[in-house]
Amino acid sequence: MAKKTVISAKEKKRVAAIYALLEKTYPDAACTLDFRSPLELLIMTILAAQCTDARVNIVCEELFKKYKTVDDFADAPPGTLEKAIHACGFYNQKARSIRQSCTMLREEYDSKVPENMEDLLRLPGVGRKIANAVLGECFHQPAVVVDTHCKRVSNRLGFTRNTDPTKIEMDLQKLWPEEQWTMFSQYMVHHGRAYCQARSPKCLECPLYDLCPWPEKTPRLHES
Repeated sequence: MAKKTVISAKEKKRVAAIYALLEKTYPDAACTLDFRSPLELLIMTILAAQCTDARVNIVCEELFKKYKTVDDFADAPPGTLEKAIHACGFYNQKARSIRQSCTMLREEYDSKVPENMEDLLRLPGVGRKIANAVLGECFHQPAVVVDTHCKRVSNRLGFTRNTDPTKIEMDLQKLWPEEQWTMFSQYMVHHGRAYCQARSPKCLECPLYDLCPWPEKTPRLHES
């Protein structure tokens, strides 16, 4: 039997304080992908692998004018979809995943994006990160999205010692009530971009400085 993780009262107080500060710092936090339907978010999250959300938004502004339905993507002639998403990188692999996923949606799910993890994970090119994004943003189900920002910031803040995304997801789920999971994921993205950057984190400007245990953070000068 797996040993249940016990979170101390002191740690519960710290993580609650961090969430409150993130909520205050990013009152308008929302998904950074401009989607209008579960299908659009599914396509966009596939395209977002190794690509910025900003570029995906630009590409999809034109993409969704031509490709609007599951049939449009599933039946896209060879080379056309690849050309349309070329700027997102890995376009051959991504186009294949999109075609295959949309074909499965048409044949097995009445052309609708599933509302559960098990079925979403059956779709080619869809892992837990994409599935959680769709579940949380489109179907309002509790979901922790572990992207590169969440992975980095969560480790620095001491929320997890794991590097495997699934294990990180499980660790984070233990820290907050389910209704906060989706927004926490958004806060991680915004905070990772604004302060806790990979190469040059702005530690001294960070609103979480006093609650952050990261040993490599920039030290403050001692007061005289």
